[in-house]
Amino acid sequence: MELENVACLNATSLGIAQLMVTQLLTTLTKLFCDLHPIYPKDRSSEVFSQDEEYDFIVVGAGSAGSTIANRLSEVKNWNILLIEAGPDPPVESNIPAFWPMMFSTKYDWRFKTEKSENACRGMVNEQCLWNKGKMLGGSSSMNVMHYVRGNPKDYDNWEKLGNEGWSYEKVLKYFKKLEKVETEYSDVNAHGYDGYITVQNSPKAPLLNVSFFDQMVIDAVKKLGYPYVKDMAAHMQSGVTSSWRTLNNGVRSGTAQAYLATITERTNLIIMKETIVTRLLIDGKRVYAVEVNKNGKSKIIKCKKEVVLTAGAVISPQLLMLSGIGPKEHLEQFGLPVFSDLKVGHNLQDHIFLYNFYLKFHTNSKEYHDIDLLYNYLTKKTELALPGMSTIVYIDSTHTFKDYPDLQFLFGIIRANDPLLRHHFSTINIKSEIIEQLHEENKNATLFAIHPMLLRPKSHGRIMLRSTDPFDPPKIFHGYLTEKEDIETLVRGIKFVIKMIKTGVFENGTLFLVNVPKCEVFETDSDQYYECYVRHFASTVFHASGSCKMGPKNDPDAVVDSRLKVYGVSGLRVADTSIMPNIVSGNTNIPVIMIGEKAADMIKEDWSNYDVHSKF
Repeated sequence: MELENVACLNATSLGIAQLMVTQLLTTLTKLFCDLHPIYPKDRSSEVFSQDEEYDFIVVGAGSAGSTIANRLSEVKNWNILLIEAGPDPPVESNIPAFWPMMFSTKYDWRFKTEKSENACRGMVNEQCLWNKGKMLGGSSSMNVMHYVRGNPKDYDNWEKLGNEGWSYEKVLKYFKKLEKVETEYSDVNAHGYDGYITVQNSPKAPLLNVSFFDQMVIDAVKKLGYPYVKDMAAHMQSGVTSSWRTLNNGVRSGTAQAYLATITERTNLIIMKETIVTRLLIDGKRVYAVEVNKNGKSKIIKCKKEVVLTAGAVISPQLLMLSGIGPKEHLEQFGLPVFSDLKVGHNLQDHIFLYNFYLKFHTNSKEYHDIDLLYNYLTKKTELALPGMSTIVYIDSTHTFKDYPDLQFLFGIIRANDPLLRHHFSTINIKSEIIEQLHEENKNATLFAIHPMLLRPKSHGRIMLRSTDPFDPPKIFHGYLTEKEDIETLVRGIKFVIKMIKTGVFENGTLFLVNVPKCEVFETDSDQYYECYVRHFASTVFHASGSCKMGPKNDPDAVVDSRLKVYGVSGLRVADTSIMPNIVSGNTNIPVIMIGEKAADMIKEDWSNYDVHSKF
């Protein structure tokens, strides 16, 4: 609306209609502003001006770091320093459907993997892009908010590998502790109801017709003999479900919103924002301080008890190696001292899923505008409260395990003539000629995306230093599809999708695959063709894990023990996705918050002489 067109609202004599419009604008503005919580203030200047020594320093305010900082600050005689490389989340973070808008911005680390012939062939320069949250809440401030725990067997296997206390039975209390479940059909014995992370059913989105597509998926999967499971966290994982979300009345419930914005009155939690930790300082075998840099200014900050590294599967191993903790041969190449010779950066794992596999639906549906969606969201918390389709499917493509799926299927809708199509695909590094193919197909058709996702990859990668400059991102060797078994599993996933299509449920949809010249040498619908397609379009689903492996002392690849203490040094723990010995069978956000809750309890147990705040 042009300014001259609203000048009438400033008239000295307003009619009823004008008053109503003014009131509407005021109301909508307030509703929009109410979306943005008040986060703890940045106290960097205070830290730089003093020589305070902190009881605990937590590096990284992501899913685990925010959780740990909150729980440790419950102890009134401890002072906690939480250091985050990014700023507060923007208001877009709190509107669930706007999650892609933060990709390739200052809120995103935007890591690029190294080139590989095995995968990412359809990406610019054959490099996959790893979008990772760089703000309070980390990636929990920009993910699609699926509430998924993984499979109980994941955690039982962790304990079988020698990690005492990590069986599903023993971590269940931490899943319950983190969650405030407000859904239909929840099993009261399997869930928590007074935690920080609010869990609700996916909202309705009538304008987007999402429920129509969700129901088609449910019907197709049931026709193939799989059950509909109401509560996968409490019962079985195999089958089809309507996803729960980390939502609080239509607003994101990430760790920044849930664990930090709710405790702004705690004066013993000090947060530094937009501050980079450049190295850990080690005296003999003890970590006693961190060095930070903000706007070119450096400072060494001392720690009395422990540094807790929660910077994620890329930055945590980089920071360890820069500080002299890592593979001896690799560190010596850069002239770094070696305080502890450990397999830091090894065991890197990630879920990968298949982009550019679509059903195309020609549409004559009613036109609507983005302003309609925003209005509905602000007034009713529909449409934009939904970050994507609700349905998730899990199957064991080998039919050899009882309720231990190896594939997860995620779904999405690209509405006809979507104005954001080019933007979205460019932010995940898809080649421009492929984006143009998608744009042409999308002009008069809705594209229904079906993404088979590999749950337990056999292929592993590695994080390595690029240089000794902490501002120089490390090398990410993703390792995707180096093991033939991973290709075979994803091809079975494609064949399952084709079976879904053949059920007849998607009667108006036609299969659409992007034209890939290098794959045309193979017969369409052959395993060789699908392998070629997978090597072009299988990419990250942002779940990098395992690069600081948890394991017993006799495990030559272990970096931390079962209490997350780093081997060979004292005063240091790692508590994020990097400690997973094997990646969990599903989205990683909820498991990482669980790791944060458990880590905080273990720290409190090890420093048992403390006094908990009775009230803030």
